[in-house]
Amino acid sequence: MVSSALRRAVGMLLLTAAILNVSGVWIIPFSLDGGTSYNFSNSNDGRQPECLVCVKEGRKQTCQASVLLQGPASVIVDFHCSKLQDVIHLEVRRNIECTKQSCNGNITMEEPSGLLGFNRTYVWTLMAAAPKAFLIDFTGTGLRQIHPSQACPDKNTYTLQAVGRVAIGRYCKDGPISQAQVLNQGSFAVHVPAGEPLRAGPFHVSVGEEIKSLAKIKVVLPKGTSSSPVDLLSPNYPQSFPADDLVQWEIQLPGRHSAAVQVVNHTEPACRKKGTAGVYVEGGRAILGLSDPRPAREKHNFTMTLKNCETGRTRRSPRGLSLHLRVTATPTGKPVLCSVNLTTGQGLSLNLKKLRPECLMTMNSVATGTILVPSYGVAQLSFQDCSPADVWVTANRVIGPSLEAHFREPFPLDVPSLPPCLPAPLRSVTWSLVHPARGSTEVLSPGDGLKRSLPGRPCNGSLTLAVAEDGGGTPLGTFCPGGPIQSVQFRSNVSVTASVDRASRRGVQPSTRQSRLGAHFKEEITEDYIFTLAPKGSEPTLLASPGWPKGMQSYSSISWIVRVPAKQEAHLVFVNLSQPKCSNRHTSIRIRLLDSAEEMYSRREDEEAEEQVDVPGSFYLNISNCMMESGKFSMLTKMTLGKSRNFLLTVIASVVSVLLVIAAVVLAVVCVVIRKKKKELSRNQVSVYNPAGAIFRPGVSNLPGEDDEYHVYASIEDTMVYTHLLKKELSMEGDADVDTYRPFTGPTEPQRPPSAINPAVDTYRPFMGTPHIGPPVPRANRASRDLSTAQDDLHAPDGQSDLGAPEEPASERPALGNRIGARGAVTEERDRSPCFP
Repeated sequence: MVSSALRRAVGMLLLTAAILNVSGVWIIPFSLDGGTSYNFSNSNDGRQPECLVCVKEGRKQTCQASVLLQGPASVIVDFHCSKLQDVIHLEVRRNIECTKQSCNGNITMEEPSGLLGFNRTYVWTLMAAAPKAFLIDFTGTGLRQIHPSQACPDKNTYTLQAVGRVAIGRYCKDGPISQAQVLNQGSFAVHVPAGEPLRAGPFHVSVGEEIKSLAKIKVVLPKGTSSSPVDLLSPNYPQSFPADDLVQWEIQLPGRHSAAVQVVNHTEPACRKKGTAGVYVEGGRAILGLSDPRPAREKHNFTMTLKNCETGRTRRSPRGLSLHLRVTATPTGKPVLCSVNLTTGQGLSLNLKKLRPECLMTMNSVATGTILVPSYGVAQLSFQDCSPADVWVTANRVIGPSLEAHFREPFPLDVPSLPPCLPAPLRSVTWSLVHPARGSTEVLSPGDGLKRSLPGRPCNGSLTLAVAEDGGGTPLGTFCPGGPIQSVQFRSNVSVTASVDRASRRGVQPSTRQSRLGAHFKEEITEDYIFTLAPKGSEPTLLASPGWPKGMQSYSSISWIVRVPAKQEAHLVFVNLSQPKCSNRHTSIRIRLLDSAEEMYSRREDEEAEEQVDVPGSFYLNISNCMMESGKFSMLTKMTLGKSRNFLLTVIASVVSVLLVIAAVVLAVVCVVIRKKKKELSRNQVSVYNPAGAIFRPGVSNLPGEDDEYHVYASIEDTMVYTHLLKKELSMEGDADVDTYRPFTGPTEPQRPPSAINPAVDTYRPFMGTPHIGPPVPRANRASRDLSTAQDDLHAPDGQSDLGAPEEPASERPALGNRIGARGAVTEERDRSPCFP
């Protein structure tokens, strides 16, 4: 991999499918920029035929054993040899310069596939502005130092050099070295053999510190045991380190660890002047002599300096100073012993996994990164320097139909209690439920209930419940405590996992009465899943198909039994519905009320579905899949509760009925009061006939006026008006002049009774009115007429007959008061009102 400019240059090597091998001639076209050089050198050792490299630029062509290409230019390179990878070596070189603030590039490597047939080395020359150093950051992959004779597993070998071609070290990736600073000027190279891809980088380059040593290497020691040491070699190892020079290693320790530094191998220099070569720390304190067999120990982070003296080569020390150090981090705490006994756990097993290398974990005195204590097993565990964040503890319990009580009644899914000596709390617990043959499993949450956790709608708390078919089956989904789901029934065996996220400091807590889960082995069901819900309140409830947003399995089905509270109805909105193309059968969405066998809604994949359905009570929702040819079948439905419209109509009708009853009661009371007053008034009144047309009431001091209507009848009962006179006249001769007008001989003006002027008390006065008190008697041939018609004619005004006379409107007819009964008695007319029949 190369820098951005190098990537552009190499990207312009039109190498993909451009290398042609025709009779031992390799042809490669190059398009070069001005910042990268390509050196094809002939490394023939005499055992292979010589290989010529010919460069053609335009019409000019030159052939040499080695060629250096620099741009900008466009050339074609021919290689005349049979085994290109054994003879030609390619070196790609790029310069990176740093000022006191920044550098003009990074080490980024992207290699075209056309160069795979070359042995190649990518070199970056780095220059820093004095007195600064340039810094290369290896944090992404990390490096580890190796002996020059060793090879890296991925065949990519890194080399770091300082000024004067001093080799700081040879490295492979995946190690504790996170940074390297080199004074003034140096280079970083990656060597890749032919046929191997480039796997390294990228590495960031920046301005470093002001250092006085040749180089400064930062090493982050891993946590753990003596089985993870770090080897550090002096520059030019195994050759001599430059005389009177320094190299530094900045050692960073993990928490609660100490470092042990030990000399593995060394050669001592012959010092000309005072002073000795050795390993020192801050303040010039020597921590280790070159020939010291015992390791030095440091409890905190420290910078270790290897200092050489001014030397002269002698027969006793022809090579000068070379040093091989080994640094190991060891925990400072004491191991914690823990005994685990699961013989009474009823199918409970325990699993512990180490998350960080600084934790030392053993089982039965054997160091391991994973501990499994099987069900009904016993184990002796120990933990050294392990914090709660270093270990992940899980438990699993298998519950089968072996217990006879599980057939008869539900049983709880309790969180097991673990030994307190474990370094971390229980992070998750899984109940594997195995129901009997021809049975099903029901998971119960009768307290707070459950709700579905969907993408974008995670659980508010740290506890989640993952439900899936046992044995790696289809995951149903993730659920949160507190919701309308009361139970879920499964046709297959199922596993339920309660877990907390990694950020939570607390583990899975023992269940309370409200949040306790339960299970029940029941009879076999036809659906794959049956949900039972009891929604409350106005918060929407989401009904999602299994594994949402993924589609359902072919021929699978799921049902929701929703119990809607009284006086409410459910509003279903199909938020997201995806239908497949079926090769066999059809998909179906069906809704029916629980108290009805008739479906109120039904749709297939080839029918257009409604966006909203209103269900006026508890209902049953079922979706079933077909054998899918393409696409997927998935559904997301939002359900909300609202006041039932039938309930509202009932309330309105009840209110109206109550108002009508109240109105009837009030009307009855008013009528009774009016009737009572009329009866009291009738006891004090006497009917008086006055031929002059004026009446008066005894006991009333004021005389009647023109506006008084006491003489007006309210109504006439047909059979009670003058019937005795009619019968008498019918027996007379038929020559009576019925239709003859007879003038009225009485007084025309109403006269006041004499008693009103000069009343004489207790004096009898005979009645002086007209002796004829009835109307003219009709002829006998008119007896067949309707009585009501005859009676109306009898009461017509003077001078008008019933033939051809205009009929008086009913609204203008006078209301009649008292009337004469059939036997001549005076009767009181009842008002035709709602109070009386």
